[in-house]
Amino acid sequence: MIDSSDDATRRRPTARPRRVTVLAVLLLIGGICVPFFAAVSDVGPFDGLPPWTYVILSPVYLTLAWTVSHAKAWGWWILVALHSANAAYLLLSAASMHDTTAARDLIWPAVYLVVLASQRTRVWFGITHSNDPMPSETDHHRNGAPTT
Repeated sequence: MIDSSDDATRRRPTARPRRVTVLAVLLLIGGICVPFFAAVSDVGPFDGLPPWTYVILSPVYLTLAWTVSHAKAWGWWILVALHSANAAYLLLSAASMHDTTAARDLIWPAVYLVVLASQRTRVWFGITHSNDPMPSETDHHRNGAPTT
């Protein structure tokens, strides 16, 4: 019997890609900064939310930073879902209300989604499909992964 999680682990590079490190650092910074947004009104990415929501968001950001650094596939799925929902909301806001700030705010979810969808990030999280090309043998040697 073949365990697919074992297979994904063997294909995962041993060195964390830089974009994954940046993603974890951004989430960590967000988790640290979010409580300060509660103290200052009209500041932060979630303007207009009640202060108690920031108390909930901080541990969520910190947990997601941990899942990114530890290559937890469920963290990848949560991040994709959250940033997709955020992008859809901002896109609808920008289109329906001609809200230029919503259009500008689309940059962050777009950046996160591009990073999350990149091949190296998906390989790090073990999110690969049978039709996805794997990194070249050169990448395997560079990352210290054994060749088969």
